Parts: sequence; structure tokens; C-alpha cells
Amino acid sequence: MQPRSMVMAVLTAILLLVTSGHPASEAEQATPALPAPTLTVAQAANQTPPLVEHTVQTGDTLYALAGRYNTTIEHIVNRNPDVNPDNLKVGAVLRVPTNTVIKAKSREELAQTADKMVLSSSGEPNLYSRKMPCKLTAYTNSFASTGKHPGDPGYGVTASGRLAKEGLTIAIDPSVIPMHSVVYIPGIGVRYAEDTGGAVIGNHIDVFYNDDHYAQTFGVKDNVTVYILEEGPKGES
Repeated sequence: MQPRSMVMAVLTAILLLVTSGHPASEAEQATPALPAPTLTVAQAANQTPPLVEHTVQTGDTLYALAGRYNTTIEHIVNRNPDVNPDNLKVGAVLRVPTNTVIKAKSREELAQTADKMVLSSSGEPNLYSRKMPCKLTAYTNSFASTGKHPGDPGYGVTASGRLAKEGLTIAIDPSVIPMHSVVYIPGIGVRYAEDTGGAVIGNHIDVFYNDDHYAQTFGVKDNVTVYILEEGPKGES
């Protein structure tokens, strides 16, 4: 073996000896990180909505808070059973679920709150057909609202032929929002367009409630942006 070859062989042997006995670095010893788990749309939709604590300030209403936190009055009430929704006490702390709204494609699914849909950071539903500014009012089955008394023909029956139901029914102008449309109203939730009214004309939505006092104190809310999640058949009335 030539001297140069011998030197190279010795150097190679020394290098192999050193590297074979060298402990692995921390980076080499670290277990490769597993990829972050991913959630399907259905899994994400079924997660419990995050909660925030809100201290009631002068002038706060459940309607305003629902709009502010992209939730619904029903969700806030359900999380705070000891709170009187008609008399919020300044300083009280409310647990408010955020960014959730019920979405469904039919009256039955809506009544069963079948699916959940997360709102975007801007407060808009992820999917909707169109949006528009509307005037909101409230009504009940009372004579003042419908001109009918209990026992009268058609008492409590909507224009669709079904009984009016709180948390579900709204009255609309079919020339603006087709009957059987699914509508999201910020601060109120998702409702089903299944009733009409002589005073409900144009961009006007009348929200059905059981309680006369609540409907009276609801007042008139102008220029509320509502979202048509699913359009009903055109031309139905």
C-alpha cells in the first residue's frame, strides 16, 4: 500500500470510530412531530361553541349582545338560566356562546336543530344565497296581531297551513322573500318563512313569539342585515 493510501485509510478509520461513538444531537434524538389532527367539516360543526364572559353594562339587551357576539338570544338564555331576559342587571356576568347558529334545509330539520353552522369572523354565515336590509317587528297569535281569537277558524295557523311556532316562524312578503325560505337573522337565529301579513310589505320580517309582552317590547328594528340561507320555491304565497 502506498504511503498516501495508508494515510487515507487511517483517517477514514478514525473518522468512522469517532462518528460511531458520537451521541446523537437533541435534534437527531427528537421524535418527528406528528401532523396536526384535522377535523372534517361535520366534526368541526359539532364542537361546543366557545364561551366568553360579558359583564352587563347600562343599556345592554340580549338582542344587542346576540348581535355583538354572533350568537342568538336563545343560546344566551340557555347558558344563563338564572338571568331574567327582560331585566338584565348591570354588573351581572353572562356566559355567552359565540359564533354558532342553527342551519337546516326544512321546517322539520330547523325545529330539531339538526345542524350547526359556524359564522365567519365578520359575523356572516359561511354559506348563504343573498343578504338584504330588513325591518324587524314581532307578533303573536293575539287578536291585536292576527285579528283572531282562540276558537276562531284559522287561529294560530300560518299562511303555509301550519301552526305558528316560536323559534321557527316568521312572516314575510313573498314577493321579497319566497315562502319556505330559511332565513338567518343576527341576534335572533335561523327562522322559517311560513307566514304572511297585511302589514308585512317589502323588506319587512315579522318574528313570531308566544309571549305578548315580549312581542310588544321587541319594538321596530330598522336596517338589520338578514341572510337567506336557502330560497323557497319562487312564486309561492
